[in-house]
Amino acid sequence: MKKGKFIVIEGGDGSGKSTQITKLKEYFGDNAIFTREPGGSPYGEEIREIILNSPNAKQADGKTHAALFWASRADHLKNTILPGLESGKHVISDRFDSSTYAYQIHGQQEHPLKEIFPVFRNFFVGDNVPDLYIYLDVDIEEGLRRKANEGVEENHFDRKGGFLKRMHAGYL
Repeated sequence: MKKGKFIVIEGGDGSGKSTQITKLKEYFGDNAIFTREPGGSPYGEEIREIILNSPNAKQADGKTHAALFWASRADHLKNTILPGLESGKHVISDRFDSSTYAYQIHGQQEHPLKEIFPVFRNFFVGDNVPDLYIYLDVDIEEGLRRKANEGVEENHFDRKGGFLKRMHAGYL
């Protein structure tokens, strides 16, 4: 039985997620665990490295990426989120399953995944759904400007034509 609250902060790059998470860290201190997706657990971080930085990642399609995200999420839940909640701490995650919906189904145009998304969510997440999702919306151009000002490099998702518009529409 979980004791803490599971909160997810969602939004595209440059939406202010990091800024808000920093403020939440100041507010909650040691009463919360802060994590991220993909990643959030040792094995999840290895999967993150493959998804974002493998030289072969840019040729993978949305189905492949979705499978990797669900695998990372399962490990993240088992080894970080659930133990944190059971210890009585709040768990605040920078992204969760809504990102898979927005990025792979819409951004990478894998629309057939829309039908199986609820099945995968039920299988991998089950009753361990977040208590609260907070979505931070930002104009795509403003998000890119903020990202550039922070010195954050683009990844292969950002470089795909029209991807950011489709991803944004997926979140909405």
